[in-house]
Amino acid sequence: MAALEKGATAPSFTLEDLEEKTRSLDDVKKDDLLLLVFYHSGCPTCQLSMPFVGNLARAVKSARVKIWGVSQDEEDESLRFAQAKGLEMPVMVDPEPYKVSQAYGLTNVPTLFLIDSDRRIVDQCVGFDKADFVRIAQMVAGHAVAPTPDIFGGQEVPTMAYG
Repeated sequence: MAALEKGATAPSFTLEDLEEKTRSLDDVKKDDLLLLVFYHSGCPTCQLSMPFVGNLARAVKSARVKIWGVSQDEEDESLRFAQAKGLEMPVMVDPEPYKVSQAYGLTNVPTLFLIDSDRRIVDQCVGFDKADFVRIAQMVAGHAVAPTPDIFGGQEVPTMAYG
């Protein structure tokens, strides 16, 4: 099964974050937008791209936008990676056998899903595609009525990288 495409309905899930708070799609209220980011710390493409997600989360603070990480690591490694990569956002652990990742049809990581309040996937990115990351950052910032941040921090980044 390939990763869910634009227009698909996002599967329901409930996971606990690293601060022991339960999170689910039910937390996404009317007019909210959720960026759900699946990753694994051992993935070189995740190591490259997750700081950019962290930059976006720090730059776009809005009650209308939620940015959540879904780690495929154990809790201690998830915390270490989040701290090392500057992920100032809720991070949940999807433990083996990765039921939430499977429900979203992950083929590799990182995989990003932009989900609206109707639980519709409005955009997604599998692996790292610079243009996709820019487009998603623009959509997130636009929804928050905020300027689009330079998520790359002025760095030269590759056009694409696969997980």
